[in-house]
Amino acid sequence: MKDNTPKKILFIQSGIPFYYPMIEAAILNSLQKVNSNTIMVNPEKAIKTALKVKPDFILVLSGLSEEFSSIMPVLKNAGFTTGLWLTDDPYYTDVTQHLVPYYDYIFTQDLNCIKFYRGLGCKNVFHLPLAANQDVFKPSQKEDTYKYDLSFIGTAFENRLTFVDSISEYVAEKNIKIVGFGWENLKNYERLKEKIQLLPLAKYEDALQFYVSTKININLHRSPSDQELNCNAANIQAYSVNNRTFEINAVGSFQLTDIRPDVGKHYIPGVEIETFNSASEFIEKAEYYLEHVQERKQIAKNGLDRTLKHHTYDKRIVQLLNYIHFIGVKM
Repeated sequence: MKDNTPKKILFIQSGIPFYYPMIEAAILNSLQKVNSNTIMVNPEKAIKTALKVKPDFILVLSGLSEEFSSIMPVLKNAGFTTGLWLTDDPYYTDVTQHLVPYYDYIFTQDLNCIKFYRGLGCKNVFHLPLAANQDVFKPSQKEDTYKYDLSFIGTAFENRLTFVDSISEYVAEKNIKIVGFGWENLKNYERLKEKIQLLPLAKYEDALQFYVSTKININLHRSPSDQELNCNAANIQAYSVNNRTFEINAVGSFQLTDIRPDVGKHYIPGVEIETFNSASEFIEKAEYYLEHVQERKQIAKNGLDRTLKHHTYDKRIVQLLNYIHFIGVKM
């Protein structure tokens, strides 16, 4: 098969110092498997490197950092073929709608944003979720080293606070760990404070240790209509699963998640992941899977198997390159 992959790829980092470096390392590794002439640079070096190397394709991750407002017009005017991989849709669409005209290809991790960007005149818009970094998120080598029955790792957005308050009486009696920024804002904080570990915003490097040591990992998606932190005036509803979905499953741990419309596209509910749609259903399923150990472990194993087959960065990079017509990429 003829090799149509780009001869040179320039991958520009997000410029975000937390969490993203781990994603960037995984993307770079996968890009270099396809093309050893892939270079990764930070935004400050983007223009100088592009003009020197003259890549066939430039990929930008996130693009939300302020530097890109001055970088992308230069790269566009220089005639480079560029792609933007958006990772936080639809939460910042008030911002991203002004960024996308500078790119030839738009990849969004949320399925419901495709029509939004096409409505802005972007012709090449594709759904491309993030994935699991297998070098970081991998199964524990130790058997059944559980510290917690339940855990949740993440920022206390409005909807998450509301949900945890609604189950506070139940989880107060459980061996649960809640880790992240803003949880002191719970109405029932005093009841749960011994089970909460407060962290600065976005400091979640230790998420892995909680995932592998928890019987039931709770996944609560962020609300697209959060008034305090979102920039989503168009009120675009979020359809797609978050990255936590892939990361929990990648370590072979059991996950109980609230429902996003496209969850079934990635995992079969009740077989490779488990879902809930209300506080009462959450409690019912949490109790069931704490008691039914083998069933819980089988779903976790099925989720791991599906992740390794379909939700790695190797797979995503092949998808990305096929979307931009560099067909014939195999890995």
